[in-house]
Amino acid sequence: MSKKTESSRLNLFYILHVLANYTDEEHPMSLSEIKSKVDVEFGYLSSADADAVMSSDTVKRTMEELTDKIFVSGEDDKQKYGYSIRCLMKKDGKYKAYKEKDGEQPPKRYYYYDSNLTGAELLIIKDAIETYSYFSEEDITEIIQKLIKLRPQSFPKGSYYDAAKENRAEDSLLLMNIDYLNRIINDKNDAILTYCYYNTEKCLVPRPGYPKKIKPLHLMWSNGYYYLLAYNEKYKDIVSMRIDRITEIEAVPSEDNPQLEHFNPVQYRYDHPVMFGGKKEEVVMLWRDTGRNYIMNTIVDVFGKNVKVSNANEKLLEKYLPDGRKQDENWLKVTVEVAVGGMELLAAQYCDDCIVISPEQSRERVKQKLAQGLKNYN
Repeated sequence: MSKKTESSRLNLFYILHVLANYTDEEHPMSLSEIKSKVDVEFGYLSSADADAVMSSDTVKRTMEELTDKIFVSGEDDKQKYGYSIRCLMKKDGKYKAYKEKDGEQPPKRYYYYDSNLTGAELLIIKDAIETYSYFSEEDITEIIQKLIKLRPQSFPKGSYYDAAKENRAEDSLLLMNIDYLNRIINDKNDAILTYCYYNTEKCLVPRPGYPKKIKPLHLMWSNGYYYLLAYNEKYKDIVSMRIDRITEIEAVPSEDNPQLEHFNPVQYRYDHPVMFGGKKEEVVMLWRDTGRNYIMNTIVDVFGKNVKVSNANEKLLEKYLPDGRKQDENWLKVTVEVAVGGMELLAAQYCDDCIVISPEQSRERVKQKLAQGLKNYN
């Protein structure tokens, strides 16, 4: 095999490497710039063997082959390969989609590598990972290095502040747990696992009754933590477990549960405030809207956009508000089906802006919790 044949097989790799690492929509390259960068990166043109030289025609032909499918058929190669090579022209100092007009001198072409991940998407993922304290420092470094490789060097690096450094795990099983649980879910197996809690020495120890057999259903973020949603045969219900508090996992053959086929994890999150388990009930609450507390933000964040919200009527306000409060305050009636345990915790947290009306048992439990809290401060 001649050196020319061997090197020509690498031409596409060299060109894609340069485009992926040095171009984006705001930093495209001309054919000559691509050729020059290949030389700098690989010493391609400095080879003593003249047959190894990549010609301008080779670069031009390669770029036309990479872009023709997109501009002729309108297909998006990102769906097939995870990226596309886009072609631009420069007009009035700005880059625009390339258009070659008949009978006119073709404009100069510029090319860039268009990844599946946009800059904003990469930044969101990177920031989410950096602030999660249950990844070890080694995990964080490795994941971020891999993410950055998916974007060109023109992507702003920005400043990095490890907000979770003081609480960061020295050694984390989280990634291993996520990978193993995901495989169990995809294989539709059950799992025997150990769920733990922290003792006063800040060590994880098994909860009573564990190890326990469960059916893993879904992995999801909520409240700043990563959870496993699973079916517990003992309770005949879905439970949520913090993945960073699981220490041992073993896959076992599954026992079918037809009723779980249409399980919706996103709806589960809205139905279970702060990821508390339990049966759903219709809950009616009054929420105070001062105009400055932006209370609807909290309501939508916690319960989703399907929550029922209306202005509280005069009869309801007279029954549940102390004398004189209703005249200068705006109260909303909120009705939603949720697990009451999480809702009661939320109501206690927002006790100055939230009043539980029904169910009566939940109302009483919140009152007792607040009364006990007041005693603690007296």
